[in-house]
Amino acid sequence: MLKTSCLLKRLNGNLLCTCRRLQNTTANETQSFRQRAWEASRQRYANYEHVHFSSFLEYKFMSLKKINPKNPTNYPPLDVVLEIERQMKPDDVSYPYNWMEDYEFYAGGNETGIIDSKHGTPDATVVPSTVPCNGCGAHLHCANSSMPGYIPSEIFKGRTTRELQSITCQRCHFLKHYNIALDVEVPPSAYVETISRIQDKFALAVIIVDLLDLPSSIWPGMQQVLGSKRPVFLVGNKVDLLPRDSNGYLSHVKHCLKQQFIQHGGFDALNIKNVSLISAKTGYGIEELITQLHKIWQYKGDVYLLGCTNVGKSTLFNILLNSDYCRPEASELVHKATTCAWPGTTLQMLKFPIFRPSDMRVYQRFKRLFSERSQRAALDKLRRDQAKETGATTAAQLIGHVGRTFDHRMDVDDAFAMPAGTQPITTLNDRKLEYREARWVYDTPGVMQPDQITPMLTTEELLLLQPTKMLKPRALRLAPNMSLFLGGLARIDLLQCSRDWVKLFIFAVESLPLLITETQQAEQVYKRYLGTPLLGVPIAGRDEKRLQRWSGLQCLKQDIVVQSSKTLTAQGRPEKQLNCDITLSSAGWIGLLLPDNSESVWRIWTPQAAGIYVREPSLIPLADRLVGKRIRNSLAYNTAKPFVFQK
Repeated sequence: MLKTSCLLKRLNGNLLCTCRRLQNTTANETQSFRQRAWEASRQRYANYEHVHFSSFLEYKFMSLKKINPKNPTNYPPLDVVLEIERQMKPDDVSYPYNWMEDYEFYAGGNETGIIDSKHGTPDATVVPSTVPCNGCGAHLHCANSSMPGYIPSEIFKGRTTRELQSITCQRCHFLKHYNIALDVEVPPSAYVETISRIQDKFALAVIIVDLLDLPSSIWPGMQQVLGSKRPVFLVGNKVDLLPRDSNGYLSHVKHCLKQQFIQHGGFDALNIKNVSLISAKTGYGIEELITQLHKIWQYKGDVYLLGCTNVGKSTLFNILLNSDYCRPEASELVHKATTCAWPGTTLQMLKFPIFRPSDMRVYQRFKRLFSERSQRAALDKLRRDQAKETGATTAAQLIGHVGRTFDHRMDVDDAFAMPAGTQPITTLNDRKLEYREARWVYDTPGVMQPDQITPMLTTEELLLLQPTKMLKPRALRLAPNMSLFLGGLARIDLLQCSRDWVKLFIFAVESLPLLITETQQAEQVYKRYLGTPLLGVPIAGRDEKRLQRWSGLQCLKQDIVVQSSKTLTAQGRPEKQLNCDITLSSAGWIGLLLPDNSESVWRIWTPQAAGIYVREPSLIPLADRLVGKRIRNSLAYNTAKPFVFQK
C-alpha cells in the first residue's frame, strides 16, 4: 500500500512538471530553454532597473537569509535594503570625552572648566618645544590644534623636556588608541622638503612599494630628489596578501616589481642593488632583508626608509627596531612609530642606530639562523599540509619570525632598586660619544603620490579597503556595451570586442561590491546607487555632505586596446594566462583573459582618472586556476581558494 501511494505521488509530480513545460513552450515558442532560464534569473532584479548583477544582493544579502537563493523571488526594493543595513550597522564612532585622562600629566580642566572635548585648549602664547613626538616626529606644542605635534595646554604647560620625551601628540594618540585620524595641515611641499635633505648625503635608500597598489605607490619624482647615482634597495611589501597561482609565483612578482619600478620610478637597473619581498605585518622576508643589508651595504652610511604614503614604512621601522639591525640597548629607548591605515602618519623623521655588522656578529647571527632552519622548514611544511587539507587561507599566508642574536640588557635583582642620585633613562641621547660615529636608520614621511586616491577617502572608507587576508580573485563575464562598477571607485566599460564575451578577474578586497549594468545607462545607475550598499564606497552615513564632496569618476582620455594571442606550454597545450592587468589606483586592479586571437576596447574611469595603467605581464598570470566554474544563469563565477600548490 505504501509503495503504491509513493508511485502515485511520483506520477502526479511528473505529470504536473510536464504540463508546466508545455505551457512555457506554448507561451515562448521562440525562446530556448537557456533563454527562458536567463529571463527568469533576471526577474530577481525587477526592482533594480538596468542592473544585471550585484555582488551585494547576490552574496551578502543572501547570507543574511533575507531571500531564498533557490526561489526566483525578486530582490526587495532599495529602501527596504537600506533599512536593513541601517538596523545592522553600528553607531558611528564618536570622540571620547575623557581622552585627556589617558595622559599621565593631565591634572584636570582649566579655571573656567570649559574644555573642547575634541582638541582641548590651545594656547598660542606658550613657546613651542624642540622635543619630537614619539609617534610621528613632529615637535610638540600647544599653539594650534590643526598643526602637527599639537597637545592641549592642559597637558603641555609646565612639562620638562624629560617629561615631554615620553609624550605622543594628540593625533598619534587618537590613531593608536581610538583608530581616529584627526585632520592636520601639512602642505605636500613639506614632505618633499624633508626627504630632499639626503640628496647630498652618502646613504642607502630603501624604497618600499605596496604590491597591491603597483605602480601607483611608486613616486615618479623620487629619482630627481634622491639623485641619479643613489644606491637603492627595492622592497615589495604586503606579499602575504597576494594570491598564490603557482609554486614559483614569488620570482614572477619580483620580476614585475623591478620592471614597474624602472618604468615608472625613473631609476636605472644599475641603481637597484637588491630586490626583496616582505610582509611587515607577518615578518616574512625581514631576516633575509637584514642579511642582504649586512652583506651589500654593511656599515657604509645611513639608511633611509622611503616610499609613498601607507606602504608600510613605519611598520617596517618598528620591526627593524627589535631586530639584529638595531643596537640592543637602543631598542627600548627608541619609541615605535605610529602605524595606521590613514596615510601620512609619519610627519618628521624618526631614527634608531644601526648595530655594526662585524665579522664575529655576522657569524653569530648566521649560527642562530642556521640552527632555526630545520624548525622553520618543519613549520612551513605543517602549514602547507594544513592548507591543502582544510583550505584555510591563513595557513597558506606567508609568515616569518624575526629573532635577535644579541641582547645586552642588564639583569638586576630588584627592579625597583636604583642608586642614589640617578634617574631612569627613558630616551635615546644621540649626542653621546658612543653615537657620534654611528649609522642610523630613518623613517621618513610618506610622499603623496598623485595617482593615489587615499587622500579622498575617510577613515571608515580606508579601513574598509584594507585587506586583512589573502586576496581572493573574483571572476565575471562581460559582454560588449556592458559596464562594471568596482564600488563607487572605478568603472570599466567594454566598448568593443571581436567575441561575445570577456572574462575579468577582480583583485580587490571582498567588502568592495561589484555591479554590472548597461554602458548607456551606467551614469544614471551610478548616480542612483552612489552612497548605497550596492556600491559601498564612498559611504554616505550620517554625513550629508559626503557625497557632495565626492569628485565622481572621470575617464582616461584614450581608450585601452587589448589584443590576445594563443600561448602554448612546453607540452604544446594552450595555457590560460591573463593577457594583462589594468590598475585602478588604490581600489585594486582587474586582469583580462580574452579568447584566443581576439581584440577588445576598454574605457576606464576612476576619481580624477588617477592610477590607470596597463600592466604587462600580469602580476597573477595564472589566476584562472583560482576561481571555480561559472554560476548557471549568472555573469559570475564561483570563488575558490586563493592558492594552489602546483607548477
